[in-house]
Amino acid sequence: MKKLRVFLESEMATECDACGRRFDIVKGGVCDQCRRILCARDLHGSVVQRLVADLRGRSTCVACRRERH
Repeated sequence: MKKLRVFLESEMATECDACGRRFDIVKGGVCDQCRRILCARDLHGSVVQRLVADLRGRSTCVACRRERH
């Protein structure tokens, strides 16, 4: 009998526009201000910022947040 496979990694990947590292597109996203495709580290920076982005429904990358301050 075949095992049920749950929570598999996505097979779709791309490169981060900021650092060039390949990442699973589910873990990253697009900045709403600069429109770059970024890995989770360059997009959110931390788990707290990821939660803020999920609650707001908008993602602003680390670089754009740094420019604003």
